[in-house]
Amino acid sequence: MADIALRLRRADEGDQVVKILEMAACARPGPRWEAVLSAVDTLCAGDGATTPLSAGARVTVEDFGKDWRTGALNKKHPDHVRLKDATRDEQIARLYVDPVMGPKTVASITLDDAEEVMSKLPAGKAAATRRHVAQYIRRLLGLAVYPGRLRSANPIPKGWLPRVKDTKAKECLYPSEDATLLACASVPLLRRLAYGFLDREGMRTDELACLLWRDVDLERGRVDLDENKTDDPRSWDLDPGVARVLTRWKASYCEGATGGDHVFAIGGVPLSVECLAAQLRADLRRAGVTREKLFERSASRQPIRAHDLRSTFVTIALANGKSETWVADRTGHKSSTMINRYRRKARSWNMGTLTPLDEAIPELAPSSPARNSVGPAAHERPTSGSMRADGGQHYEGNAGKNSVPRASGHPVSLSKSAVRKYVRVRVPPSVLKTRALHVRVNQDSGRRRRRYPRPTASTDTRSCSCSARRSRRPAACWRRSSAPPGT
Repeated sequence: MADIALRLRRADEGDQVVKILEMAACARPGPRWEAVLSAVDTLCAGDGATTPLSAGARVTVEDFGKDWRTGALNKKHPDHVRLKDATRDEQIARLYVDPVMGPKTVASITLDDAEEVMSKLPAGKAAATRRHVAQYIRRLLGLAVYPGRLRSANPIPKGWLPRVKDTKAKECLYPSEDATLLACASVPLLRRLAYGFLDREGMRTDELACLLWRDVDLERGRVDLDENKTDDPRSWDLDPGVARVLTRWKASYCEGATGGDHVFAIGGVPLSVECLAAQLRADLRRAGVTREKLFERSASRQPIRAHDLRSTFVTIALANGKSETWVADRTGHKSSTMINRYRRKARSWNMGTLTPLDEAIPELAPSSPARNSVGPAAHERPTSGSMRADGGQHYEGNAGKNSVPRASGHPVSLSKSAVRKYVRVRVPPSVLKTRALHVRVNQDSGRRRRRYPRPTASTDTRSCSCSARRSRRPAACWRRSSAPPGT
């Protein structure tokens, strides 16, 4: 080492003496020592500025990692460095790697430095988090070897990464819990929209954070994901309720938004998904969801995360008969292995489906529900006690002879199409306008049937027609009703 220092001083490389001696002190006989000697020879030869190994003696781990995460390394080596979303890697570098290895040069990093990072991880960190930190270190040093050419070998040996046993139980949201969360006004609207979108479309959280308006075709109800985790572009039809909500969201909260603006942003500020898991659990508690398994953290169970909203989507889709291909087109899974993990829960799922998103979020609900030309919307049809007909007025089924509508003081005139489609009672067309029809819905069996008023004491059963006598119906049920009031 004294010879190295002397040679560097004679070559007028005094500013490099300390760094080279630090590298030499950490090096062991073998490739590391040979790399130090090669760097010394290069500096003494006078062409150190163009030699990669000498650059490794100056570039720090923090600077090199920043170049990788920001895409600068991808611009220099586009064929070997993939551009990726580095949100999670940025967090790992800031919290765990840079405090230990950041100031050190890339060429001086050893396996002991990597072990020090792992030993200083907070106690209780999940095995998946520990493995992610180790993967970041190994990948960073691998890029330093090539294409960075800042060191000659990667000090991380094969088999050093922690193993993860994915045996913890995970939970997904029930439809009732999802409806409670999305209807809670104390939870920020932007987060509620994100939660509802994730468990109805199956996107990853980082894909949701990067979704732009140019990726969404609101007119046709489609979404295109050209850039994603698997580098496999995909597109699919949005759920109709999701498409309607996004249309209202853009019109009401994203006025003037261009194709390059984020979909999930308010006031020009995009939604941050870095802490979305903790925010989801806090928002569930705020909304009054108290199921203990959603928040339990133990050796056998994991609390709910934002990623589990994607699991909710897959489970409900499989439980309601959607094919594996239909699911994979939306989630981006490339094999059946991941999708099959949800089949066991899907086979025993009896919770039904999620509420349409435009009905679940009050602020984005339609002002007036759309109806068809014949009768009311399906979700407005009554289940007991009354029947909607002709534009949505309630016809009181148990009002007796007078049959006054609930919403007004005039009787409802049932049209032929409304009666035949919704009441399903065979009535001769000639008596529709002259006979009082009383309808009741049987709540237990769901059958709609015709009910006649009880005959009064003055009812004359002898005036009943032959067909009425044969069916033992009271004559009062076929009497000509009086003209409605106000006519």
